[in-house]
Amino acid sequence: MYLTQSLHQAIQLFPDRTMTVCGGRTRTTTQVADRVARLAGALQDLGVRQGDRVGILSLNSDRYHEYFYATWWTGAVAHPINIRWSPSEIAYALNDSGTEVLFVDDSFAPLVPQLHDKCRQLRTVVHCGDAPTLEDLLGYEDLVDAATPVPDLRCGGDALALLLYTGGTTGLPKGVMISHRSLSASLLGSVLINEAVERGGVTLTTAPLFHVAALLSWIAQNVMGGTQVFLPAFTPAGFLEAVQNHRVTTCILVPVMVQMLCDHPNFDTYDLSSLTHVTYGGAASSETLLQQAIKAFPQAGFTQGYGMTETGVLTMLVADDHRTGGPKLRSVGRATPTVELAVLAPDGHELPPGQVGEIATRGDHVMLGYWNRPEQTTEALRDGWMHTGDAGRLDEDGYLFIVDRLKDMIVSGGENVYSAEVENALAAHPAVASCAVIGVPDERWGERVHAVIVLRPGHTAAAEEIRTHTKSLIAGYKAPRTVEFVDDLPTSAAGKILKRDLRGARSGSS
Repeated sequence: MYLTQSLHQAIQLFPDRTMTVCGGRTRTTTQVADRVARLAGALQDLGVRQGDRVGILSLNSDRYHEYFYATWWTGAVAHPINIRWSPSEIAYALNDSGTEVLFVDDSFAPLVPQLHDKCRQLRTVVHCGDAPTLEDLLGYEDLVDAATPVPDLRCGGDALALLLYTGGTTGLPKGVMISHRSLSASLLGSVLINEAVERGGVTLTTAPLFHVAALLSWIAQNVMGGTQVFLPAFTPAGFLEAVQNHRVTTCILVPVMVQMLCDHPNFDTYDLSSLTHVTYGGAASSETLLQQAIKAFPQAGFTQGYGMTETGVLTMLVADDHRTGGPKLRSVGRATPTVELAVLAPDGHELPPGQVGEIATRGDHVMLGYWNRPEQTTEALRDGWMHTGDAGRLDEDGYLFIVDRLKDMIVSGGENVYSAEVENALAAHPAVASCAVIGVPDERWGERVHAVIVLRPGHTAAAEEIRTHTKSLIAGYKAPRTVEFVDDLPTSAAGKILKRDLRGARSGSS
């Protein structure tokens, strides 16, 4: 499969259907296809050739949609960049990837002089925003208007389609190389068992498109035909208004977004009846929050997805699992049909159900490797398996239970404490809005369990109250020995709590 295939099918089947909605702009499939072919022609005129990396630093928009298609139309590699990064981190990814052409929107156009100073190979920057184009930048609409449409090269298979940079233990991001085949296999596996994407439905894209989960959701709706509604960034009010106004049928959210929606004071005033499915993932979600979300969206089916940038979607806890309830709700579901999954011991042998080990996977969905990182590629892709770095166990029915990131496991007094289990207990306290559990240095215990908590508006709680509550749900040695209350937790653009930031700020604690 090649990733522009969905656009060709949409031209044939739904030429006059609205394909993209962004702010006050709506465009039909025919209009989008013409613009994509023209933008691809403009890229070729700018010297972009097959295999070249084309970057984008932008909030979500309909032009982001066109950028992906046009880049693949020319056989080039899409390189979406994390919008939360500093200029130095952005420059590192541009330099490491050898990106020569970059799209920026209004939010990031002011960074271009800094990027030119740090990235000598960056020869062309295209402004894809709505404000007047700054000097020395090329205007997106000017390029599209002036270009001649070109034929689609229809690259697919193992050709590199996507370069996504993700954090690493070295502190430097790693470029994850994802092929057309990898994305297609991940997409196929999820669509086969997930009822989230309706044929001709309406997907609301509010999670950032440089994140693989949002990208796969976007591709899924394209393959099924339908309409993409883009929000530049998530806000509870913006999300609720978009669902109501555009009759959105499906969306993807991370737990922090779900919490913000459930806490919105005017939630009940919106008509959300069109929303038939919510996919969530990207971070651990407590059972308490899940039940709250199911109550808030009674007409919607819920699906949890688990995976990583290097693998795409690995498992899904589908809507029927949520309806059934029970202990399986604490799992992340079962492997999709295109995924082989195992739990491995340190020596590499597969563990039986019930035993905790490292989650590993193999199949066409796995990345090609890390860009210019042969040693780290060999470390991750060894013995035929992609090693995820996550600890988990499978039950007798094949449901996967995430225990922790291996590096997030806390060893306190010789006992292994898995932070996800503690966080789930903390989240059940009525005053806790969000939380993170980390290990901090301790002279007596080696590490001690430390909880960082954000309280719900209008609620109060004392540290000892939190500890007592936690001990009522899990073993006493797992309860946090120290508790810290903060106004907010550091999160990535994908909504994951950045535990490395929490650890770094508290590494001297005792």
